[in-house]
Amino acid sequence: MAPALLTRREAAEIGRVPLGAIDKAIEQGVLRPKRAAGKPLFPSHEVGLLVLLRQVEVQLPLRAKRRLRAWLAERGAEAVGSEFELSTALRVAMTEDVAEAIGRADEYVRLRDRYVERNPAIMGGEPVIRGTRVPVRTVAGLIERGESREVMREDYPQVPEEAYTVAVLWTHANPRRGRPARPWDESRLSAASRKRRTAAAR
Repeated sequence: MAPALLTRREAAEIGRVPLGAIDKAIEQGVLRPKRAAGKPLFPSHEVGLLVLLRQVEVQLPLRAKRRLRAWLAERGAEAVGSEFELSTALRVAMTEDVAEAIGRADEYVRLRDRYVERNPAIMGGEPVIRGTRVPVRTVAGLIERGESREVMREDYPQVPEEAYTVAVLWTHANPRRGRPARPWDESRLSAASRKRRTAAAR
């Protein structure tokens, strides 16, 4: 099976680490991203490495960080509870947080590849939920504004509930370029949502 690959921003969002930490790790050769269309892409175990290095809370030499990377690449999330000996005085344990970060990355890629579609022939290339004309950012915006799952199921029955979480994560990791979206612009809402909002305002 091909490894799950994430962009810099996706890795930062899922690992909950700043982009600067990722850029520094690339410069130091601690992370070794693959390249596709000129962009660095990271396997899910490297998200786990970022979380593990944050948990260690001591400054490790670059050689030790690179050895940890190789260990995680070999063991993956299944290594929970196992330890890696960096020296006779220092061992690093694979924690549940690290394994969960790797699992989150793998699950995110699975859902992203299944539900996020960008096709120039659909909505002018705006990313949509696959098989629909519903923009991913519209779904994420409604969730973040507190729209209930019940209302969303009613308004967008064609959008699987499994797609809700990936819509939010994808939107955070892929900020819109240019002018920010206008939260008051209701042109992207469904007819049912606009009707409810009009009724509530009366």
